[in-house]
Amino acid sequence: MKRKPSSSRSQIPRPECSGLTLPELLVVLATLGFLSLLVLPALASPQSKAAECLNNMRQLAKAWIMYAGDNNERLATNGDPRSSEGEGYADGERSFVTGVLDWTTGSYNTNTSFLTNDKYSLLGGYCNRNPRIFACPSANFVSPPQRALGWGHRARSVAMNAAVGDGSKYEQPFPFGWTQWCVVTNLTGFQTPSPANVWVFIDEHPDSIDDQMMYVDPSATNTTGMLLELPANTHSGGCGVTFADGSAAIHKWQTLAFSQVPVTYTPLYDVPMQGNIDLPWLSLHTPRSP
Repeated sequence: MKRKPSSSRSQIPRPECSGLTLPELLVVLATLGFLSLLVLPALASPQSKAAECLNNMRQLAKAWIMYAGDNNERLATNGDPRSSEGEGYADGERSFVTGVLDWTTGSYNTNTSFLTNDKYSLLGGYCNRNPRIFACPSANFVSPPQRALGWGHRARSVAMNAAVGDGSKYEQPFPFGWTQWCVVTNLTGFQTPSPANVWVFIDEHPDSIDDQMMYVDPSATNTTGMLLELPANTHSGGCGVTFADGSAAIHKWQTLAFSQVPVTYTPLYDVPMQGNIDLPWLSLHTPRSP
């Protein structure tokens, strides 16, 4: 009998497996670890900062609601330190935070005690003494004199709706002649609009932020009017906002007058608006008389 020829596969020599030795594997892992460290700054993307800002806003809203729950639904005081009652906060008045920010090297810009110490802040004990929730992670703007001292950011970037919370206000009862002005002082007092449609906290433009409050004319619903201060635009033309129902969002502005205003390290107040659809959004989300 003829022997069956062997298959061609059996005639091909098999290569020997040569895996990585333990030292070689450790070198590879160390290299990958080093490369990951180089990539970490890239991971701090605008999206991740927006997510952190949103988380901060939610914690701030929670602290604000918890305070009201512990005080018979009374909202945290939000008094104007430069009201018609004179310079400085009214006697004995504590607001949700204290301090007037600017581009100087004054202590209000960096001292977090004004945000978390019970002597100065009504919400400090409700936010686990965590000052970070009062500042957007993208608000890392400092003036040249501040940078010279090694500062990387200021302590606060948020402001509260001036129509939310009791306290001294500018030119009571109607600041700037706003006849639809209405101040809500109780958590159950939000009627027009509803709690889900009232903004409470907002990130303010670095050149505009000073005290802890931001005024909006509730009747400026026709795209024309004036804003005393501008909101921030640090998240791709938007900023963090919380609402009276405890929700939070990154709201994207629709106009360049809001979304593309650069930081110049000079005061930015009393900005006229004409044909600006972002102005009605702020107005329609501000408490007003029915």
